[in-house]
Parts: sequence; structure tokens; C-alpha cells
Amino acid sequence: MEGEIGVTRRVAALVMAAATAAWPMSVAAQEKQEQAEQIEMRRSPKTRDYQGQSVAGEERVVKPRDTLWRILVVEKGLSDKRFARYVFLMTQLNPGLKKADVLQVGDTLFIPVQPDEVLGLKTAAGAAPPAPAVASDKDAGTILYEVKTGDQLVKILRDQVKVPQAEIKAAVERTKALNPQKKNWDVLLVGEKLRIPTGAGAMPAAQAVAMPAERPLGVDYGRKISAQENLEVLQSVMSALGRQTQLDGEEMVKLKEGTVHIDRKTYPIVQSPGGQRAILDVQNRINAALRARMEADAPNLPVVSVKKGATLHEAVAGLLAKLGFQSMPSNQPVVIQDSGVAVQVKGEWMVTAPDDGAAMAQVMVVSLSDAPSQTPDYLKDYLSTKGMNLKEVLLPRANTPTAAAAQPAVDANKSFRVEKWPNNGPALVDALLADYGIAATSGASVSVMLRDGIRMDTKADRMFEYGGKKVALSFRTLGEDMTKPLEQTDGLRVIELDMGKLSSRDLVGRLLAALGESAAYREQRFAANDRAKEKLSLAVSGYYLPERSLLITDRDIPKDLERFFGDKGMRVVKF
Repeated sequence: MEGEIGVTRRVAALVMAAATAAWPMSVAAQEKQEQAEQIEMRRSPKTRDYQGQSVAGEERVVKPRDTLWRILVVEKGLSDKRFARYVFLMTQLNPGLKKADVLQVGDTLFIPVQPDEVLGLKTAAGAAPPAPAVASDKDAGTILYEVKTGDQLVKILRDQVKVPQAEIKAAVERTKALNPQKKNWDVLLVGEKLRIPTGAGAMPAAQAVAMPAERPLGVDYGRKISAQENLEVLQSVMSALGRQTQLDGEEMVKLKEGTVHIDRKTYPIVQSPGGQRAILDVQNRINAALRARMEADAPNLPVVSVKKGATLHEAVAGLLAKLGFQSMPSNQPVVIQDSGVAVQVKGEWMVTAPDDGAAMAQVMVVSLSDAPSQTPDYLKDYLSTKGMNLKEVLLPRANTPTAAAAQPAVDANKSFRVEKWPNNGPALVDALLADYGIAATSGASVSVMLRDGIRMDTKADRMFEYGGKKVALSFRTLGEDMTKPLEQTDGLRVIELDMGKLSSRDLVGRLLAALGESAAYREQRFAANDRAKEKLSLAVSGYYLPERSLLITDRDIPKDLERFFGDKGMRVVKF
């Protein structure tokens, strides 16, 4: 017994010694593995050239269901309002990307680390990238830090900028607030630039002060600015409507009492090609008695007085009325229905032009703009074919609340087409499943235990795996006595798509819901320009899946408007 006990003790001692020796080895191995993972996570980005500058980025292999919207907006957290610009940049950095709306599984994409900085855009908060928008860098006590190999956020704060240990937690939170463009803090890329708080007193994130975001001009901006202080803009509006403003020389008005000589520099004359004219009394200096005599003796030269405090909108509206224009309600858009698309146009001034022989469209819409080319020329040309002339008057920079970033160039020759799916039946189901990269089998055998001793063998019209679960589609109604046993016993998710009762529209909706999409069939509205959403938009009824940049519709899209969706980086499928 003693011998046995002694052997047991020696064995136990050897086991303990071996375990003790192995423990630091396992820890070291684990630490080495973690370091390797960190090195892999913080790998140095690759670079590509864009307009003479070196762009840092990383390569991404396209997976099933990937779209540029999912990669850039959903995963990287970039602004959806700048998506079209990001698509343009992606096509420049990826020459092999022929169709931005369709990504091929297995292809490799180059994703820029800081696309806003590459495009020279401001961040969403209004500050120049890569620094976030704060009240003042000097007051806030921050520096711009470039990530190096092996860096971790806590290590940067502690070792590089000497934040006291007691304030590390607050500094981490503030760093995240100072860099709203960064969404994934588990990965720091070498070369990435971060705004970092420095020294003692690093204030919490809640105290970070953001500058106001850019505000686009609305269609009522003319009601907010003075007419007397914006005579140059008024002249531009008249010019957009085909009316000239005369500022040189004298205007002689014959009255019964004699001839009145009017200095056009002080009292501009607005004239139409057909000869209609009006005097603009900018400072409201012509008294009521003289105005009455002039209008009685010279009715073809009415006076439009601009009272103190009058808005630009009011002054222009007064001139238009005297020059024979018929104003349309400015609070209601003009809608052009073309096949399955409704084009909605709204402006500061919407009028029908008088028949003065000028080659002008019947309906004229004028808007004030803080940036050139807010509406693409091809859309203006399209509207002109529908009897509408769309004009944008560019405001002087001093009159705008903020200067807008210019729109990126879009390749006018880049082809875009509406994709076609079958409009009913199993073929429509197969097309939708294929778009999701789902390989479904037809006629798979399924055995259903209806009750003890009774089993029914049947076939699933389509069978596939999605979201980690097997899904069976039945193109007829099965009833609960069959669906429940399948779901409870066999773990199948059964979707009934009765082809004899469901319309194509309902069929697509049921199938999208089965795939986890929350899209509803309704009117989907898309603005021509994100800074001028209410001025021009297109509406199409259908299912819109923003994460896939996909519009599924049963409406016809006019050929002249197909490019609109392509420019926005969307796919359009008609069933």
C-alpha cells in the first residue's frame, strides 16, 4: 500500500511539474497567436493612384449578396447622401469594375480607407476630413495622429500623448466622438489618421461640440432674402426667364403734363422679347400720385415698386404679373406622369409664359441654387420635351448659407439598362432566388407524418438553405396538417406560394419577406440631387431594398430616365 501510495505521489508530482512547465508555454503561444491576429487585423493598406495622388485602401473579396451600398454605407458607415460620389471613385480605383450595380462573387475590390478625403469632401459634421467637427482644435486640445504598425488605441493614448491612466476610459470615448467617420474600432489600419485628445483633462464624449451640418437651399429661399439687397439675383432670375434688364441711359415717359425722364440705373427697365416692359422702382421712391399718372398715360409701362422689407420672391412675382406671366401655386409641385414614372418638379417661381413669340417652354420653373449643375443636363433636356423649362439661378457665394461641394463627373456614355425578370409563376421565383445567390433544388422529396401510422410522401417545389435553416417552397396551399409536422419534426420552414391566387406583385412580396426583407410595395421617391430633394424627384412604385441598392418594380421605366437610376448606383429590375 505504501509503495503504491509512493508511486502515486511521484506520478502526481511529475504531472504537476509537467503542467507547471507547460502553462507558461501555452500562455506564450496564446500571446503570440493574439499578436499575430492583431498584426493581421492591423495590416498595412495597399495603395492605388487616383488623379495623381496615392490612395490608401484595402482589398475585399466580393461575397454573395454584396453590393457597393452594403460595403460602403452599411459596413463602412459612409454617408448615403454621397453614395453616387463613392461609386464614381470606386470605378476609378477599380478599372475592372465594369458594372457598379452588379458585383461578381469572387472578384477583388480595392476599398479606399478615407474616400471623403480622397474626393476632397467635408465630413458629415461639416469639418474638413479627416478631422471631425469640433468647436476648436486649439480649445479642445487634440492632435492628428497617424496610425503606425502595432498601434492600439489605449496604447496610443497612454504612451504617445501621455493621457493619465485615470482618464484613459474618458479619452477612448472622446476619441470615438472625435472621429465619427470611423465605425469599426476593432481595426486600426497603418496610415489611418485619427483625431486624438491630448494630456490631462480629456473631456467625455458628451461634451464634444459639433459644428452645424450643411443646409441645402429650399424652394422658399427667395422668401428669406431682401429684394433691395439682391438686385443682381433679381436680374439673373429675369434673364433666366428670357427678360432683359436695362440699366443704361434714360427712359422717357410721355404724360399729359409733359415728358418724364427716368434714369435706368436708378429705375431699371425689364423688357420681354415681345416688347412688354416694366419699370422697377427698387427703393420705392416713386410716389403714389406720379405712379397713378404714369400708369394712366403710359399703361404699357407699369411700375413695380419694391417696398422696404420686401422679399426677392415678392419682387419677382410682382414683375412677372406685370409682364404677362401666369403664376402657378408655388406650394404644389408640377407632376409629369411618363409610363410608370412620376416626375415631380418644384421651384421658387413656377409660371406659364405669355405668348410673346419667344421660343420658350410653356411651363417655366426657376429655382435658386448654391452650387452649379444641381440638375443634370439630360434631365433638363428631358423636361423640355415635356413642355417644361427648368432654370437654376446660381446665387453669389456671399448669399448662400454654405458653399456646396461640386458633384463628381459622371460618365455619360456608361450604359445602364433595366433588367428583366419573368412576370409570373415559378420562373419569377427562380429569378429572385438567383439574384440572392440561392441555389434551389426542384422536386425534393419530403415525407410528412400526419399522425401515428399515417405518413404522406410529397415533393417541395423548391428547397434551399437560407440563414442557417432549410426552406421549402410550395406553389400550392398545403394546410396546417402538413406544414406544422414539417416545421416541428423536420425543422423545415415552409412557405406557401399559391400560384393560382397570388399576383406577381404579391408573390415577390411574400418571397422577399421569407428572405428577411422588410420592403413593402409602395411609391418609392428618389431625389435628383440630395441637396435639392424637393426641387426634382422621380417616383416609381415597387419594392426598394436600400442595402442592395435594388428597385424591383412592375412599372415601365422610360428609356430617357433609365440613366437617372444608374447615376445613383442603383439596379432596377422589372418583373
